Amino acid sequence: MKRLSICLLLVFLLSASALAADYKIGFNNALSGVYCLDILENFAVYAADALGAELMVVNDEGTIEKSISNVENLIASGVDGIIYFGLSDATFAIVGKMCADARVPFVLYDHLPTPDTLAHLRNNPYFVGAVGEDDYDAGFPIGEFAAATGAKTAVLVTGNRGDTTHEARVKGFTDAFEGAGGKVLDIAWAATGGRAEALKKSEDLLVAYPDVEVVYTTSGEPAVATMEVLQKYADLDIQYYVTDLDPPILEGLQGGKINAANGAHWINSGLAVALLHNFLEGNAIKDANGQAPVFHVPIIVLEAGQYKAYEEQWLDNMPFSPEEIRNLSVKYNPAASAESFETLLANYSVEQRVRDKFEAGIITEEDLQRYGF
Repeated sequence: MKRLSICLLLVFLLSASALAADYKIGFNNALSGVYCLDILENFAVYAADALGAELMVVNDEGTIEKSISNVENLIASGVDGIIYFGLSDATFAIVGKMCADARVPFVLYDHLPTPDTLAHLRNNPYFVGAVGEDDYDAGFPIGEFAAATGAKTAVLVTGNRGDTTHEARVKGFTDAFEGAGGKVLDIAWAATGGRAEALKKSEDLLVAYPDVEVVYTTSGEPAVATMEVLQKYADLDIQYYVTDLDPPILEGLQGGKINAANGAHWINSGLAVALLHNFLEGNAIKDANGQAPVFHVPIIVLEAGQYKAYEEQWLDNMPFSPEEIRNLSVKYNPAASAESFETLLANYSVEQRVRDKFEAGIITEEDLQRYGF
């Protein structure tokens, strides 16, 4: 009986060891309960699970003070590494020093540092790299898409002057649209102060420019109000474009109220987990210059007719399989390198992902046709 008990205990201990996560990784959600931030968290958890790591998630509650204290607490808890979202560029250097002092490696996700801050971080041996998106690259493809329809005039609804996210998206759209021969007639700034403000600024634009062909809203926050105003002017047949793929925007695409929207860059969080996992496994990935890499995630354009593809293959199912995530880490793929990440990102689009899933036998030819490919 005693021998049986010892055997059972050994089996239990071995099983528990097998189930234990390889690493504990800290992850900060800037403000839990916000769709565009929670979806980042969800994909990071998915990637960590695929890699056999445990993600310890903290909620910054939308404040820099809480963000910093959360990093302190994560370090004190003994995490092996940290995936960090900076609410401002200034926090990157602060967190970088905290991690260096504690000898905890870290990766930045979603928000990328400015060039000066990046140069500073690259002197930190515990800075593993960053995975995010360039907001200029959010506006630019939408501007290209709108111009390709033959439209020549546009107005924009956006956030505050000085907000680097919105200013970059405005510049990206303007450069692409005007570079193709179009003209941005006017920009409604400071439209992110609530629904009433967005409604007023959107209507003012349409009253001032009744013949405009395109309206572009740079984020999901004011987009619903702009969409509502556009319904009053439906007879003008104005094309409407949005950056962000929040649920109301997806409903607008499905209902034909939005011509195209872009987003789906939330995969950056999971790729950040994979980048850190390589470092923890002894594979410190470097760029072509031998520095900590910065990977830019494409902000893909979703046309109205592709709504179902995104809903079913990004939201109902993840865009990448666990095997594809594992292929990014040296633990599962000895050849994992910066090129592995670059190749994945170079082929990141709605159509390519759908076709890849078809080739892998995940979706059927009927699905492919139903998605419009």
